[in-house]
Amino acid sequence: MLKMFKSSGRTMRRELSNYFLGLALLTALGFIMALIEYFESGLDNASRLGLMMEVRAFDAEYASNPNAALPNSYSTHFYLDSWDTAPEFYKQVIPFDELQLNELEDVEWAPHGEEEWEDSRYLIIYWHKLHDGRDLYVVADYDSNLMSDEEKEEFDTQFTRVFYLSGGYLFLMLLVVWFYNRRVSRHTQKLADWAEALTLETISQARPDFRYVELNRIAEQLQAAFERIASLLEREHQFLRHASHELRTPIAVIRANMELLDKMGVPEALNRPVERVRRANHAMLQLTETLLWLSRENETAPNLSDVQINSLLDELTDELGYLLQDKSVEILRHYAADLPVQRLPEIPLRIVLSNLLRNAFQYTDEGDVLLDLNGDRLVIENREHGELNIDSDQSFGLGLMLVKRICDRLGWSLELQFQEQGVRAELQLPK
Repeated sequence: MLKMFKSSGRTMRRELSNYFLGLALLTALGFIMALIEYFESGLDNASRLGLMMEVRAFDAEYASNPNAALPNSYSTHFYLDSWDTAPEFYKQVIPFDELQLNELEDVEWAPHGEEEWEDSRYLIIYWHKLHDGRDLYVVADYDSNLMSDEEKEEFDTQFTRVFYLSGGYLFLMLLVVWFYNRRVSRHTQKLADWAEALTLETISQARPDFRYVELNRIAEQLQAAFERIASLLEREHQFLRHASHELRTPIAVIRANMELLDKMGVPEALNRPVERVRRANHAMLQLTETLLWLSRENETAPNLSDVQINSLLDELTDELGYLLQDKSVEILRHYAADLPVQRLPEIPLRIVLSNLLRNAFQYTDEGDVLLDLNGDRLVIENREHGELNIDSDQSFGLGLMLVKRICDRLGWSLELQFQEQGVRAELQLPK
């Protein structure tokens, strides 16, 4: 079954949502800062522009009448040549040493804290040179005590609106991301369910529409890959069936002629070669039946019978003893006491054990073969003590492939460890 869409790790949908949320949060913060900046700069620019208009108007009048009086109002105050006549408050809060010619400077004074309106003042100071070189100092003084409560509340409301607008924007982005995730999740889950239910029997059914082009392309590629796999499996099954059936004929011919030779009598000198042919014919028959059984995927499980595994091992060891002739190999049997009789499919088990023993015997020239049986756990390990150099990983061939296929088919656990001087096979049978 396919589990690709149900992983608890990183998903594209979740990562895209995180990007969207991060972008929305940064945008909202930037939006808040921009609105506050524009609001404050708008008020500041309006105040500065009003002061500059006053300065230019007086400059024009002074150019035509040097005796023109200084235009003082409740919020704008003019001082000529020096600050001597300025109030003591200005002399305390205005940084005279920092003033620059033709540059506007501002000073905020809040004795009760920046959040409190009471007694707070906002000053804009400008130093200007008249045409005759005299210094003109201008102060725009905005006293919060002159504002009504309604005006102060309206002023504060402007800042609150900024946060409301930004919060509304962020909420809208969250809503959009949630809606997008909900739609995409529904269709990706539909794709995952369809992919999990995809089998060789349902591959020919019409593919559903997953709404998005990307998901439809994924589904199309999955279906195409499944069709290729189905085609390969079918060709493999056909090959196994045809090869197995074709092999049956020569096997039957060899077996019939062997029986005929037994009836006719075989010279003693030919007993050994004839016995080899008989064993090879028997092994070929087992291999053919196994191939036929593996090629039929829907065939029911093989019949169970009572099997004493240690007795079966001893029997197979005797049958394959010819592989150890003229070799210095010791068979070490470690069988647990009181081994029970188990209900197992004998023919597949015999094939598995025969292949494992055959490879252990065949690729050990000087050493030992360990048979360790403990309940439903069997270990077959060959250990070469001589200088025989055989690449065990490459030597198993078809036998190992069949053993693995049989174990997978029956749900048996087979673990193979290819060591420097041998192979350790551990077979775990169902309890």
